[in-house]
Amino acid sequence: MTDRPEDSAADRADGRITRTVYTFFLGLLLALFVGLGIATVHPGPQEPALPPAIAAARESRELAPEEQQQWAAYERERETWEDRSLRHSRDVGLVALIASVVLLAVSLAVERRRPVLAHGVLLGGLFTLLHSVVRSLISQDTVAAFAVVTVALVVVLYLGYRRFVDRPTESDDPWGPPRVVVSDNGKHPSRR
Repeated sequence: MTDRPEDSAADRADGRITRTVYTFFLGLLLALFVGLGIATVHPGPQEPALPPAIAAARESRELAPEEQQQWAAYERERETWEDRSLRHSRDVGLVALIASVVLLAVSLAVERRRPVLAHGVLLGGLFTLLHSVVRSLISQDTVAAFAVVTVALVVVLYLGYRRFVDRPTESDDPWGPPRVVVSDNGKHPSRR
């Protein structure tokens, strides 16, 4: 039984689709892993519960003096919770930034040996970086948010340069950037 050219082209297309789906799924799972890991190790503050009797009384009538004291205590607890929640978002943004930089460094380290794995880890690092930026903006701490966005910008510019500008071209132009050539033993790449 011989392979028809159409079969091999279809197999190549299926392989590309499978690699693309795998890359996206790996990136998404890595970002979820980091996010859930941070939430497990560093959970957010517990939101105070509004006493149900006070909430019902507040809607239907004027609060009694002891109910007003309970309402004031609830509002103080709520303000404390909001402050803690903002600090927690800042902390999560910074930890997610560190995790994303580690993921991106790993993707660069395995880029030549395992390109599909590297692309998935790269995508996971970028999703985690996006999560870091969003959480930093939620924190309303402009210094932390600016620092996170600055690091994110530098990382994305570096990755873009490394992947799209500094990468050797596939063309046969002898004057273009050097291309990667596999040596005879197939283990060590060399440049022309």
